[in-house]
Amino acid sequence: MSNGGAGETGGTPERSVRQPATLKVWALGMAAGTLGALPHALRAYAQEPHDFLFKLAVELVPYSAWALLGPVILAVFQRVPPEGPRLARHLGVLLVAGAGLAWLHVLLLAPAMAVLHQWSERGVSFLAGLRDLLLARGAVAYFEYLLFLAAWTALRSARRLRERELAESRLKTRLAESRLQALRAQLDPHFLFNSLNAVTGLIRQQRNPEAVEALVELGHLLRASLEGRGDHEVSLEDELDLVRRYLGIEQLRFGDRLEVRLEPGPDTLRARVPALILQPLVENAIKHGTARRATRGHIHVRSERRGDRLRLEVRDDGPGLRAGGGGGTGIGVANTRDRIRQLHGNEYGLTLEDLPEGGVLARVELPFDELERSNG
Repeated sequence: MSNGGAGETGGTPERSVRQPATLKVWALGMAAGTLGALPHALRAYAQEPHDFLFKLAVELVPYSAWALLGPVILAVFQRVPPEGPRLARHLGVLLVAGAGLAWLHVLLLAPAMAVLHQWSERGVSFLAGLRDLLLARGAVAYFEYLLFLAAWTALRSARRLRERELAESRLKTRLAESRLQALRAQLDPHFLFNSLNAVTGLIRQQRNPEAVEALVELGHLLRASLEGRGDHEVSLEDELDLVRRYLGIEQLRFGDRLEVRLEPGPDTLRARVPALILQPLVENAIKHGTARRATRGHIHVRSERRGDRLRLEVRDDGPGLRAGGGGGTGIGVANTRDRIRQLHGNEYGLTLEDLPEGGVLARVELPFDELERSNG
């Protein structure tokens, strides 16, 4: 019965799915019928303790008749489902059809009962036996039909609910994927614009050798960005390689004014992280930290595993948030927060805080999950 409504869309695959489902419903119905017949057979056996299998067979005959009518009943239920704008009309049709099916059930039952109860040997004509059987089984058969209808309706509703939940889940997944793609597309030009800005600064300072070297690094960054376009997650090792190239350009720009320390935990290098998760934070630290200092600025990037979590940290020794350093609402930071939320929910995220000794700490919390190593 869980296959109700399968006939609404045609096609060979649909029929191939429906046939095993119908057999499964039939088998479950016979199993339920056996369980229902067993107490009656036991009671009859207690009253007359012999021929238990015969008594069980007699009690099973009505369910076998229903089994023969199973495909017809399912066809009726599928053609006239008790739902939709014509609910009242469909219910009326189903109730009338139930009376006909109950009569048909008794008619199918009569030949078997005539043989089992030896109507002819007892001098009972077939029509008289059929009349007595209709009086004895008619109301019961109609009640059994209503039970079938209720069970089929409940199973159909449950299946429709599961399908609706699955469709909503798929829609949410597609929306999240679209959102991530939009965020990724937004970040690439922002990242490349800032790299070009750094090269432009070198050219204006007439530091041509450094500008050429920076353009070479920028070419590597462009290649890495294009190769990774569309990848929402990469290994931390690949992300750190991109950060190193970006920092190479910035160090050409700032010279001795920028000191960088990268300290990734060895057990975190294969961790799965959102693409371009660190670069905006490093860029933010340079823009609001080192660029605002007359003396040397320090950037410290580290990663560590804490149980089932991965922690990434970017520190600077700039003026800090409260001192007007800003850096908490830019495109890079906002983008990073949005992407973590899209990928992992509100349990994980990005926080910015002032350090007691000065500067800002950007901390990212992610679930720890390692990428599988490629065999290629």
